[in-house]
Amino acid sequence: MKRSINRFVLAFVLCVSINAAGTPFVSLAQTEKVYVPSVALVFRSLDSVAKNKVNWKALALYSETTTYNSRHSIALNLGVRASDAFVAAQAKDDNNFLKMAVASAGLSAKLGVEMDQNTNAKMIDMVKQGKWDDVKRTLDEQQQTMRQKISRLDKDAARLVVVGGWLAGLQVVSKALVINYNDNSSSALRNPKVLGYLFDELNVSSNSVKGNPLVKKIMAQLPTLKSLVEIEKPNPIPLENCKKIADITSSLVKDIEATKD
Repeated sequence: MKRSINRFVLAFVLCVSINAAGTPFVSLAQTEKVYVPSVALVFRSLDSVAKNKVNWKALALYSETTTYNSRHSIALNLGVRASDAFVAAQAKDDNNFLKMAVASAGLSAKLGVEMDQNTNAKMIDMVKQGKWDDVKRTLDEQQQTMRQKISRLDKDAARLVVVGGWLAGLQVVSKALVINYNDNSSSALRNPKVLGYLFDELNVSSNSVKGNPLVKKIMAQLPTLKSLVEIEKPNPIPLENCKKIADITSSLVKDIEATKD
């Protein structure tokens, strides 16, 4: 089996996959396939089991900052911005969606990948017309192309985009669960293999990545996050665990967005 991040990892950047069935990934450090449910399915599941409709718009930070210098910070923040763009699309929030699209394009360009302007123009028209399902599909296609291009240039950056996006997505989902908790909805967080997979991916990155203070902080927290969701079925993930996950991921995302390098 070809050990290629381009083939298996980059289908999952930023927790922004819209595939109906989810996506299997293979860690570079392991041969085990890791099944990742699509974020669209997670969002719909939470909406269906929550006592009240999830207020997705209020759950992301929507930072517009793009003035980062190191490729590590740029890649992590690209994942976060792209994740927030998907959350904005889920919330049908045209203002924040367009802001995140602009920020994502700026960060992607810093990694050497220009986003297609025709696709951007097409999405803007869809947003104006309120065609949000089309926006999500087009966003997914654009992100897949972008991720493939980044991977060809810099596999470490590609890994960090994945990690930044996953942390931002996990932050949003855990915050939604804290507000709309019930036993059934807590299963949306039951993803210990994914968290182990992300740790393994960072662990096989270059020494430059692993030595980065922010990456080291993220790696230190991933085992804790894994332990919080590693609850034996059919037991629900406790509300207290959801709160801890929200606190940890919120802190990490804020650190990613506030980094100065």
